[in-house]
Amino acid sequence: MRNLGTPDEPYDLIGLGFGPSNVALAIAVQEIAPDRRCLFLERSPDMRWHEGMLIDGTRMQISFLKDLVSLRNLTSPFTFLQYEKAKGRLEKFVNLAEFRPTRLEFQDYLRWVAAQFADLVRYHSAVRAVTPVRDDDGALSLFRVTATDTTTGEVVEYHARNLVHALGGVPRVPEAVTLGPTVLHSSAFLPTVPRTFTDHDREWEFAVAGDGQSAGEIAHYFLDRYRNSRVHLILPGYSLRATDNNPFANEQYFEANADDFSSRREENRRAWAASLRNTNYGVVEEGFLDDLYRLTYADEVRGRTRLQVHGDSKVTRAGADGAGIRIGVESRFGGESQVLRADGLVLATGYRRRLDPTMYHDVLPYLETDGDGRPVVSRDHRVRATEELTCGLYVQGFAEATHGLGDTLLSLLPFRSKQIITAIAKDGGSLARAFPPARPDAGPDAATLGALIDRCGSGTLVSACPGEFPVATRLPLVLDRHRGRNGVLFGVLDRTDPQLPLLDGGKVLAVFQPDAAPPGEPQAGDPMSIDVRGCARLVTDRDRLVAHLARVGPPDRGPAARAGGSVGIEIEIEGLSGRFPLSPEPRAARAESERQP
Repeated sequence: MRNLGTPDEPYDLIGLGFGPSNVALAIAVQEIAPDRRCLFLERSPDMRWHEGMLIDGTRMQISFLKDLVSLRNLTSPFTFLQYEKAKGRLEKFVNLAEFRPTRLEFQDYLRWVAAQFADLVRYHSAVRAVTPVRDDDGALSLFRVTATDTTTGEVVEYHARNLVHALGGVPRVPEAVTLGPTVLHSSAFLPTVPRTFTDHDREWEFAVAGDGQSAGEIAHYFLDRYRNSRVHLILPGYSLRATDNNPFANEQYFEANADDFSSRREENRRAWAASLRNTNYGVVEEGFLDDLYRLTYADEVRGRTRLQVHGDSKVTRAGADGAGIRIGVESRFGGESQVLRADGLVLATGYRRRLDPTMYHDVLPYLETDGDGRPVVSRDHRVRATEELTCGLYVQGFAEATHGLGDTLLSLLPFRSKQIITAIAKDGGSLARAFPPARPDAGPDAATLGALIDRCGSGTLVSACPGEFPVATRLPLVLDRHRGRNGVLFGVLDRTDPQLPLLDGGKVLAVFQPDAAPPGEPQAGDPMSIDVRGCARLVTDRDRLVAHLARVGPPDRGPAARAGGSVGIEIEIEGLSGRFPLSPEPRAARAESERQP
């Protein structure tokens, strides 16, 4: 039996965490690349999902069709409807005429799927460190993952060519707040509150900080189950607001629109994300707001007001004060601060997402980060790294800034898992090994190379899939500098092109060989070849195809987009360099030799 996980027999991928994101990835591996060897490490004893907020009766905010796989593969044996059939409830579920199942049932669905991949998961495994391993050629081609068995204390090491990080977010807690049995984050709500506040008839004073769905549900829970309690709702805004759930806004969470978001310029992405914020953040489902309002209205009919709303405020500190806690509340707009005394405080303040600096201490120096210190993520969800790090680090739910608000939601899991496993299967985790970069001093800068690409108009596209014989295709390619981090190449292929199956989601090399500049224009120097490395994506939607061609021009390419046999290809540029094909001698020396008889 092969001993997988060693440096000589590494896994193709190791997934860190086994929540919905990596469960969806496990499905994609089985359905798209079943020959890939994978392992998942999970700290918990079983698959868990938002256990702290599985309040009885609460429903999903999305359709059951947005499960782990249906939107990618309706025939999959892992769909929500297949789960209902396996549980013997399919006809009853249909009879409900309900698109949104309860949260409790959806968690049961997730566990049903996870149980079918139990042989690929090591539960009770707490990952302690991720270390890049250098091979005989000097490249960092493997990751070593060190994990501790939480039941035995045994330390185990695994090796993989690729990692997929899906450990979720860390609760966001104000600096001057210390968590405990009576001061807690919403992630610990249900495991803590019922056993801490056991007397349901006592006149408790509760405080809830936050303005999203969790804050609304927690406030409703207190008011409904502790009928003599009073609840202080501390909001950053003036009031609770309803989710913008109209179907036109929801289209922004479609696969095609998510792809379009990632290809836009940074300032455009920020503006777009801000305009969509009320579809996901700081908002409560409209029907649930109605329920909460009816509950508070019924209190007023009885002659009491139990919900106290503190708008435009934030919690600055919280600490023990005798038998209760003392909460500092500060106005966000310079008003007077106040102190609230309560028996319990729940922070529904969301999560922050980052790579743990201790766990990734040896990896972080090789990763590219943006101005806010976040890892820069390519369209296939791989973290950009130095050429020295040839193994692949992929992240799930950590790229909202570049991939849109849907990056942390369930809606896009089927498509993201497909992108990741396709990239791993076609690239093997090492674009640098497929196409080694040229020397830094081998040619002009990126701006000059871009101008030369514009002059070429067409290039040779080469697949970079290990185990496959490389296929080359010559086609017109237009550089769009306004999309992506380094620009995007765009072209049109015939649907019968044999290279198409290799291109979608795969790593490619585009080679341009510019001619000399026309008379009167500055010459670029010695003849050279321009290598553009990147990730390819096919564009099959006709409207998107026409829109892309209209944006980059020229107009005479429009008919090609409308032809029934064409398909577009986008190549997000991950690196480009110029090189001299024949390593010519310096221009001055060559000119002198040409004058010799």
